[in-house]
Amino acid sequence: MERPADSFVRRPLAHAAVGLFPLLAWEALFFLLPMAILFVYSFWRMRDFRLEITFTLDNYAEIVTNPFLWKAFVLSLEIAVAGTIVCAVIAYPVAYFIAKRAGHWKTLCLVGVVIPFWTSFILRAYAWKLLLGEQGIINSGLLRLGLIDAPLAGLLYSPVATSIGLVYGFLPFMIMPLYTSIEKVQDSWLQAAADLGASPWRAFREVTFPLCFPGLVVGAVFTFIFAVGEYVIPALLGGGKSLMVAQAIVLEFETQQNWPGGAALAIALLLIILAMLGLLLRWVRMEDVL
Repeated sequence: MERPADSFVRRPLAHAAVGLFPLLAWEALFFLLPMAILFVYSFWRMRDFRLEITFTLDNYAEIVTNPFLWKAFVLSLEIAVAGTIVCAVIAYPVAYFIAKRAGHWKTLCLVGVVIPFWTSFILRAYAWKLLLGEQGIINSGLLRLGLIDAPLAGLLYSPVATSIGLVYGFLPFMIMPLYTSIEKVQDSWLQAAADLGASPWRAFREVTFPLCFPGLVVGAVFTFIFAVGEYVIPALLGGGKSLMVAQAIVLEFETQQNWPGGAALAIALLLIILAMLGLLLRWVRMEDVL
């Protein structure tokens, strides 16, 4: 005879399964299935523009041996890491101010952080082209101030421009987790540290920063993941002179018609992202930043 307790446990599980089914079906159909197809394609090869269904690891080996592909991968990692570090440096004081000093202006400040998402991502990238171009606002301003004699040609269509665009585009993803973590730090804890003789720097180092570290890690992982696989910003601001891995994938699929090679690049990028997510789950509990 079934006990009432067993029936009570099974019903929530059944309801949860029914509720999650649309989400699981969506993920399976539009994420897992395409990734599985790419995974299978990555072990095939193209010869004379014909697909050969033969198992090979040449596509993965080419990522390391082909200077073009390897440079795109390394540049993507370098720009993503640099952009993540710059985002962290900028985001921490902003998040701290909103959480601890904004007062009644907190909501307005948070709205200001997310306002860029209300406009088109492509439009915002084009706006940076107007700012960084040789005839753009930045060069024109420096020329009028007499700080430069000729427009700076290296601002646009360079890794610098790409990095600036990535920082601008993904800075909110760093600010919000940091804000959530900093807001949880009670002022009384810092007052207690001061009463025990801790200087403001020591209180920050031993109280505030350890408690905010989960938010920093979450923001860094999100920023890095979005930056390393970004396509629009490098295409518009890099100008083809500093190709990142997303652009290399598009070239493999569309220009070279090398679907297995593009699939191998996509799977390699996915493995990097999964590794970052694995580190996130290992170091941080989600309840620490929610």
